[in-house]
Amino acid sequence: MSVYASATLLSLAALAIWEGNQVPVSVNANAIFAMRKVGEELARLREQAGLRQDDIAVRLNCSRHNISKIERGKAYPSPEQLEEMLTTYGASVEQRAAVVAAIDQGKSFGRAWYERPQVQALFTGDSYRYLSLEDAAEHLSMHSATYVPGLLQTREYIEAIVTFGQKHESAERREAFVETRLRRQAVLTRRYPLTLDALCLESALRAIVGGPKVMRAQLRHLLESTKQQNINLRVIPFAAGAASISSVPFTIIDFPGADNRSVVSQERVRGETLQDDSAEVRRTRRKFADLTDHVLDEEESIRLIEEIEKELP
Repeated sequence: MSVYASATLLSLAALAIWEGNQVPVSVNANAIFAMRKVGEELARLREQAGLRQDDIAVRLNCSRHNISKIERGKAYPSPEQLEEMLTTYGASVEQRAAVVAAIDQGKSFGRAWYERPQVQALFTGDSYRYLSLEDAAEHLSMHSATYVPGLLQTREYIEAIVTFGQKHESAERREAFVETRLRRQAVLTRRYPLTLDALCLESALRAIVGGPKVMRAQLRHLLESTKQQNINLRVIPFAAGAASISSVPFTIIDFPGADNRSVVSQERVRGETLQDDSAEVRRTRRKFADLTDHVLDEEESIRLIEEIEKELP
């Protein structure tokens, strides 16, 4: 599966629900999962009938790519296409009813928050796709480098970053960015939250972003966040040497299910880049492991954050 097909991973967060487990899942993830379930069932019926994608493409007078798109859970078939498929596959009354019910259910779900026009206007390409992947994730391994981890930033800290980094943008775009970052943080507090394993540099904690008052509130927010069982925040201290200046942020996104490829997100000047190549994921995991060899443990990290807060003017 290419990274550009990875938006279907939204559905993977719901996979365990289908298998009887409870995992975090958004409304949109449920919708995409229903689409995936329909695609998988249509592929199963086709294979059971001994037909290839090319065979059914000829019957539907469309390309094999269109059939593949349906079977990969990227689109629903039209009512006419569905009827032709089910007839050609020799689907039973029960099988027909199950597919139709799955389609009806999938279409009944609402849209995800990041599908709002103002969010789509702000983020493009991989930066936009990242929102859906994060929403569907089960676990994030994040190195935030010179910033406080994005999912743990306060509004005032975000506003200070935006005021500097996006000063040439309109006030509306800056506010939309702030609201989007804050909205993303819901993955940590929803009913079935994802697990965050976050590393950040000591320099990120000592930079007085927004002034002493804003930074003090940010550090206190980090301390409160570490009380959540699903958040593991560790600091790479100055004493770690070269590891303490590793300034390229990256995130490894893991999803439920052993067969679901992890995705690596790396921050670039023009936004996020996503990779699901297995070799790249392995390299990034090794890099994350190398960094963790130099971190303070959780208790030591908490003590350092407390010390930094006390030192603020």
